[in-house]
Amino acid sequence: MYKHSIVALALLSMGAGTVYAACNKVPYTNRRQLRLIPNKVMLGLGENSFASMLEGKRLQTTGENHTTLNRVGDRVSKVAHQPKFNWEYAMIDDPTVNAWCLPGGKIGFYTGILPVLENEAGMAFVMGHEVAHATANHGAERLSQNMALVGGMGVLQAAASGSGRLTPQQQGLIFGALGVGASVGVMLPFSRRHETEADVIGLMYMANAGYPPEESVDVWDRMAELTGGASGPAFMSTHPPHERRQEALREWMPRAMKRYERNKLSGNLQAPLWRSGG
Repeated sequence: MYKHSIVALALLSMGAGTVYAACNKVPYTNRRQLRLIPNKVMLGLGENSFASMLEGKRLQTTGENHTTLNRVGDRVSKVAHQPKFNWEYAMIDDPTVNAWCLPGGKIGFYTGILPVLENEAGMAFVMGHEVAHATANHGAERLSQNMALVGGMGVLQAAASGSGRLTPQQQGLIFGALGVGASVGVMLPFSRRHETEADVIGLMYMANAGYPPEESVDVWDRMAELTGGASGPAFMSTHPPHERRQEALREWMPRAMKRYERNKLSGNLQAPLWRSGG
């Protein structure tokens, strides 16, 4: 009943338009999702939100961190097969343990997460996870579910184009659906399903890009060590727990290893690059 009311609202707010692909499939998992927001609107939201998220931030635009982020980003985004995305990667000089990806491939990594990643393969897993939130259209799915609260398609179109004024509540709802905080600049929790889904898709992306997929489990070990086994930093939501996420990764690992064997890169991609306190 609730989904029918959302569809009705979408039709009304879009005037003579039609609901965009209300039933879609997520990459790899093939889960069907409700998605009412056109790609053009989501791409516009990503562009404008990216500028807002980086405003006032100290960015690393040269050096090894910047170079590694762009190299990993280019490799992972290539296997995501999203030609309409305009991929951009920002290394934010901040101790927050955080990373995010906005619609259209706008990616931010905080230097605070680097010791958890430890090496290039660890970065590839987190990159894959964040890219997966965008390619699986998790933001569009959440906005579709919350259209009545946001104010309908007209508000989203205004936000995407940068025209018109949004109320703080509308801005907060839109940013929250995209997985970032409008005011504090941290990642907000996606649902349990979305987080596990992004882990699995990210695992497959890193393997297809030639990175050893077993490093994904090690990243979660380091995250658990950092947080004392508790739910932790802004990078990941408070659920599902680390152990459950590792279980999902191990379940998909045989498939990921087959892809990795076909595509693996040369060199030691698990050599330490960043250490705690470094």
